[in-house]
Amino acid sequence: MPGFQYSRSSVALSAFVAGLLIGGLAGWTPAAADTEITVSGPETVMFDSDVDGCDNHHLPDSPARAFRNDQGKMVLFAPNFQNRAFVGYGFDSLKPDCDSRFMAAGKADPALLDDRTWLQAIYTSNGRDVYALGSASFIPYRHDMPCEGRTQRTDCWINGLVTLKSTDGGKTFSYFGDPPRHAPFPPPRPYRDDRKRAPSYVTVTNIVQWQNYLYAIVWRRADSWENSRNCLVRAPANDPGRWDIWTGSGFEQAATLTDQGWSVRQTDCARVGPKGVSSIRGLVRDENSNRFIAIYQHRIRQSSKNNTGKDDIAGFFYSTSTDLTRWSDPKLLYQQPLQPDAGPGESFSAYPSIIDDDSTDRLFGTVDDQASLIFVRLVPKPFKDRWRVPRQLIRVPISIRE
Repeated sequence: MPGFQYSRSSVALSAFVAGLLIGGLAGWTPAAADTEITVSGPETVMFDSDVDGCDNHHLPDSPARAFRNDQGKMVLFAPNFQNRAFVGYGFDSLKPDCDSRFMAAGKADPALLDDRTWLQAIYTSNGRDVYALGSASFIPYRHDMPCEGRTQRTDCWINGLVTLKSTDGGKTFSYFGDPPRHAPFPPPRPYRDDRKRAPSYVTVTNIVQWQNYLYAIVWRRADSWENSRNCLVRAPANDPGRWDIWTGSGFEQAATLTDQGWSVRQTDCARVGPKGVSSIRGLVRDENSNRFIAIYQHRIRQSSKNNTGKDDIAGFFYSTSTDLTRWSDPKLLYQQPLQPDAGPGESFSAYPSIIDDDSTDRLFGTVDDQASLIFVRLVPKPFKDRWRVPRQLIRVPISIRE
């Protein structure tokens, strides 16, 4: 892939968009779930911020994403807004790199989406020219800006998905277009300080290649939980300057590249994935069955005689699909306490993904019969008159079979 130039005709740009299509597919119909995923070994702590962290801010805060660079090394992100990486030849040799690979400018203008950004989806065809979709937040409390009725510091927070690029194997990234034209998925509505829950595109899975398209799933937060949903988008290899989003009856244009950056249409998406599930955090394709596997955190209510809810089953669940449109019901993979379950000082888990470190796919978008569940465990510890929350990156081996 040639070096990056910011123009519509750029080959690197074409490769980027071809690899980074994110959007939404609708409708939920249960599909046959013949794939069984089970835990096959004990946990391994890959990273402990109290032991291995470069500083007090080195905290995993996103699902793990990986790619293989042009030197054959695995580069893995599970970043916070400082976007540090781990580098090695596989899970057993990964080491943290203390250099920040990208940091947003921290600007106090919500229209720019340049406050804090987390790298969350990565595409590369050669390991040198690397492109990413980032979750970009504007957080008003950080700038002492008003928020009507604020009770939590995330109130009035607004979020979009922005594009980034690297020409040095992912060592450094910069925005793909000047803010706010770096956002193919900006917030559906402008920022307001009297709206505590702003409609937003919040998170994105990793990218999976299938039948000449590259797919990912994004979480579109609405005014209410009922209207929030997972959405699927795709980029065709023969038209990489256009992103299409599934509306329930077909794919429609969502964003088009121009010389000035992304030109966006307010095309809404339909729901994909099992009903009642919040944001899907990881997506892989099982090479043996050619089924897709989606991983997410979820809770299933169990019957309880005293209606205390203590019989709920919470943790990391998965669903499977043969076509990305019809998904199986949630199945429990790994029971874990989630944030609502944790009392003061109690650990909880978040941000699941599935990665096979010997995948032949440069994006680690495929798995065979052995892979790993990767997630973050938050471990509160007392500190003076409050709690600090160190974090661990955990790996659990899993088996995938028909």
